[in-house]
Amino acid sequence: MIDFSNTFPLVLLILLSLNVIQSFQIGPSLLTVRNIHQRHSSTRVQLEHMNRPRPNDNRKRSRKRKRNFIRRERTKYSTLSQENAPLLLVETPILTPAQQQMERYRYLHDATLRLLNVQEFPPGSLIKGKWHELHSMLVAWSKWISTDIELLSHDTRRGDHIVSHAHPTDVPLLVESILKRIIDEQAAGNANVKITTHMYNTILDTWLATIHKTSVLKREYGKAESEEKGTMCMIAAERSFEILKKMQSEYELTKDDGIKPNFFSFLTVLKSWLKACSMTCIPSSEKNVSSHLASRKAHQNLQWMEYLARSGRNENAKPNLLAYTMVLDAYAKSVINAYTRQGRRGGAVDNAERILHEVEDIYQQTGNPAMKPDVVTYTSLVTAWANSNRRGYGANRAEEILNRMIMAGCEPNTVTFNAVLKAWCRSAEMDASERALDIFKRMEMEHARGNANVKSDRITFNTLIHTLAKSGKSKHLQRAEELLEIMETSKEEGVSPNSFSYNTIIEGWSKVRDGNGAYKAYCVLQKLLAAEKSGKGIHSDSFSFNNVIFALSRSGLKSSALRAEGLLQFMEKEHKSGNTRIQPDVFGYSATIHAWASSGDKDAGIRADALLELMEQKSLSGEYKLKPNTVTYNSCIDCWAKSGQGIFAARKAEKLLEKMETLYKNGDDSLKPTTRTYNSVLLAWAKSKTKCAHWKSVQLLNHMWEQYQSGDIDLKPDALAYNTVIDAISKSHREDKAQMALRILRTMDKLYRAGQNKDARPSEFTYTSVLNSCAFSGICSLNSRRKALDTAIFTLEELQESPYGRPNHVTYGMFLKACANLIPMDDDRRRVVVEPVFLQCCKDGQVGENVLRQLRLAAPEDLYRKLLSGIRQSGAYVTVEDIPKEWRCNVKDDRNRRRKFRNRNFNDKKQVRP
Repeated sequence: MIDFSNTFPLVLLILLSLNVIQSFQIGPSLLTVRNIHQRHSSTRVQLEHMNRPRPNDNRKRSRKRKRNFIRRERTKYSTLSQENAPLLLVETPILTPAQQQMERYRYLHDATLRLLNVQEFPPGSLIKGKWHELHSMLVAWSKWISTDIELLSHDTRRGDHIVSHAHPTDVPLLVESILKRIIDEQAAGNANVKITTHMYNTILDTWLATIHKTSVLKREYGKAESEEKGTMCMIAAERSFEILKKMQSEYELTKDDGIKPNFFSFLTVLKSWLKACSMTCIPSSEKNVSSHLASRKAHQNLQWMEYLARSGRNENAKPNLLAYTMVLDAYAKSVINAYTRQGRRGGAVDNAERILHEVEDIYQQTGNPAMKPDVVTYTSLVTAWANSNRRGYGANRAEEILNRMIMAGCEPNTVTFNAVLKAWCRSAEMDASERALDIFKRMEMEHARGNANVKSDRITFNTLIHTLAKSGKSKHLQRAEELLEIMETSKEEGVSPNSFSYNTIIEGWSKVRDGNGAYKAYCVLQKLLAAEKSGKGIHSDSFSFNNVIFALSRSGLKSSALRAEGLLQFMEKEHKSGNTRIQPDVFGYSATIHAWASSGDKDAGIRADALLELMEQKSLSGEYKLKPNTVTYNSCIDCWAKSGQGIFAARKAEKLLEKMETLYKNGDDSLKPTTRTYNSVLLAWAKSKTKCAHWKSVQLLNHMWEQYQSGDIDLKPDALAYNTVIDAISKSHREDKAQMALRILRTMDKLYRAGQNKDARPSEFTYTSVLNSCAFSGICSLNSRRKALDTAIFTLEELQESPYGRPNHVTYGMFLKACANLIPMDDDRRRVVVEPVFLQCCKDGQVGENVLRQLRLAAPEDLYRKLLSGIRQSGAYVTVEDIPKEWRCNVKDDRNRRRKFRNRNFNDKKQVRP
């Protein structure tokens, strides 16, 4: 008979921790200590009676009677009246679940440490009841950590701290200490102690729960803590594997079936590796192979199980379909690992496919239905290929696995089809949209023929919409909007759109570089705002507005800047009203400033300057997300450069550049000037129409080169910088500006050919700018005109033979303009120079309107009629439509188209303001 005289309070405590007795009171009830002792004797006798050995078929009923008895006893204690309370009354307040869990942890912790105290209970001194208490504590701790995870998953909080009373590894280490104490008792000669497989499995289960708990905690911490939690998952899985190996080695050494690992032992360790694989954090700063290592360890564990079963060392280790599927799923998850993008990703998916082949071979050889690959097995492999980053090959392999499982008689489900859609979404193939639409049609056909497991859900539609939006084609984006309408009108559960559905289409339209894309993005945003007001649980956010503002900034539409600023003001209003999802940031402000830069408005610089000043004020007042950066300043400088305000705009742009350099030197790295910054200032001076513009431009260019030579690679002059300086020189009044522009061209050619600056590669635009300098040499001496003409002839001939490009219609038109301005009308050189150039222009197919117009000015009357003889003109002069098609086949002049496009306005169509 078990002696409960000293252990009854501890038994009650353990029952309390197992939620059998959750509390001695309901509400502010009174618990009398003396009545507990009065009923102690009868309760002890009844518990001893219920704990006596029984046949297996009566154990279930015995446990039920025991639970009913404890429930009755708890009711008796809770209904004690105050007048029957003799001496001591303890009033217990109502505890929350988190507080109850904290109390259980404290009681269990103190009781466990007491039993583990070798001074109070030396090795070999534990009677049967005491070491049974240790075994009960193993189960109690396992129950406690599971309850703790449940509380964490429901995000139960006390104040600002999540309810986690112990470090994730504290409980399993304490449980291991309990088992070690039991082993020490057995080693000390205590014949009552018996170690079982269940004890080891409890420890394995506790380590598995630790990984689960760590994954819950991981979502509550930042990146640094998350990396530490990921390492902890690997430690827990590794420890589980070590315990399993120790169990097997002890069994082989002692041949004790009581500690022989069973299939649950092996399966628990596989689960540990699987969870560690999916929960491992991957730092972006270093190559971390934890996730891939976890999948490899799971595979090694599976191979070890096969070896143990095949060699007869442990028939319980024979893996089943679930074990193979878990390892395959581990490889599928490790494919997502950031490090596997560096080269290990492919190996993971190849290993996953080998495992599926192995399972198929086992099924074909044995004919065991339990080993037939099921939908989970195939879907895990499809997911692995979807995440493999092998682009089109991975997507094709995913679709082949889908066809393979159908051929094998395994019906796919929605998850399988969604994985194939995801593969095509990530493939970046030209026909990805068409292939994804084909998969979607197959899903609809599968559902129509009666497969209830295949049904399009929100993930299906969102993945398909994402694939269509990534293509950047208007027809696919139109199809995406049609799918969005289907989601909006669908009454089926789980199909309604969410914020991702709308934002994906908005992002897709924002990347279409025309006004139609910006208009469509704006319309989808309006639909999102309407859905938000209808109370469907859909919310717009900063991402939605920023993408529309970005689309407007690139559209070039007449009213795009005003529309972008209106959206920005709407965001400010919503944020002030308490909408935390919508908060203006530096991206939205920078895009709005860029929209003003593209608008061509005369007040654009002033509007951009006001936005920049507002950002600086808000950032100084504590809104750090609005702190301007280099992109913001670059957009503002570009705005001034394109505002057409002359010297005022140039001075403003240069002042902003000086401010950036000062702040950067004072330690603000976010405001470091770049090549683009200087290019915008160069453009401002080139458009300033001042006498000193060319001098300021050359000075800035030399400063850029000096800074680059001293080690500042962000100020490396590119071709745009040199071309802008040449443009500034061509607008000056210097007599030698043609030679000065040619020297800049020679510098670019020298630096590029020497490999000192590959970004300074000249182009046909560079040569055309030099010809522009020659054509507009202004009123100068005859000698200066002769030098300018020689420079023009030399520049055109060099371009015709250079590897940097071929003359276009602008180049030929500019050369003819130079001839008209530099050669007197009665000079025969006009015939010698103009005729061969025009014939070459016809041969190159570059005869445009400008070439014909300049030909009338440069060629003598008789030469003009000769060159255009045989052409039937429709008006007073020969036009492009009159000349042969082969003369103009290579002309690309879209200035008129761009001018018509720029005059379009949002107001052309009916709009509803947000």
